[in-house]
Amino acid sequence: MAEDERRNEVWNELKANLNEIKKPKNVLLLGEYGTGKSSFINTVITALTGRYRYYADIGSGNLHCTTRLHKIFREEYWNPEKEEDRALNLPNFIDIIGLDVQLSNPFEVDTVNSQIMNLILNGKLSEDTDLLDLGMKLKEGKKIKEIPEDESLVIDIIVIVVSLEDDKIQHTLLDEIYKESNKRTRQFPVFAVLTKSDKCNDQKKLEKKKKDIAEEISIDVKKILICKNYHEGQNPDSRDVEILEFLTKLCDPCLKVVKLHKVKVEEEQATSTPIPPTYGCSLM
Repeated sequence: MAEDERRNEVWNELKANLNEIKKPKNVLLLGEYGTGKSSFINTVITALTGRYRYYADIGSGNLHCTTRLHKIFREEYWNPEKEEDRALNLPNFIDIIGLDVQLSNPFEVDTVNSQIMNLILNGKLSEDTDLLDLGMKLKEGKKIKEIPEDESLVIDIIVIVVSLEDDKIQHTLLDEIYKESNKRTRQFPVFAVLTKSDKCNDQKKLEKKKKDIAEEISIDVKKILICKNYHEGQNPDSRDVEILEFLTKLCDPCLKVVKLHKVKVEEEQATSTPIPPTYGCSLM
């Protein structure tokens, strides 16, 4: 099948899913600093619109570029020529600060990273919240005043972003993301993206890492995209098809967040026989 034909086929599959969705999904990008989360958002929008723009801030060097909770609304990037396509419920993207692996600890229940993720996942942080400042306050042990849940910011899909430039897998951080996405108050659909594929030329090594990541966060390998992000000045090319296929999976109307109902347990009654009170003593 020719590339253009396959792209049209995938685009129609995506449109079919989007027509079944009642409102745009909120897609949260999670990952370590420098993995290419913001670049991936720009890459997906480039595949959709055919034009690269800085919808999500990107930077270079060792300093954070994204330090706030940044919601990129569908309306910001989606304005197609065809009238029939304008109402398509393409996702909103939630871009946040890169998670610091040093703030993850397998021996702590509520680490700084887990607290930040829990607040964001449940829509309890307002737009443009300074996440760098939040992290510092949590690190100092300060109690954060939560806002009421904002339904417009509650997350629908989690996409974990891992860079192929780094051979190491950050097990502790991934384990923390798994727990936050599966074991708290809600269970979220989870996908993953392996970015910077141009940094890994060994196909066997690449496939092994893909399998290892899938096992680490307990998802099907088919829910992982291997991707080389677009950059300014680049024109859309053959990678569009795989990106749109991935987006079609993200926008499957069958995928829903599940609110977990915890089983309540009655208080246990004492099983031992109580010792009667002693009002005096006698010496034998």
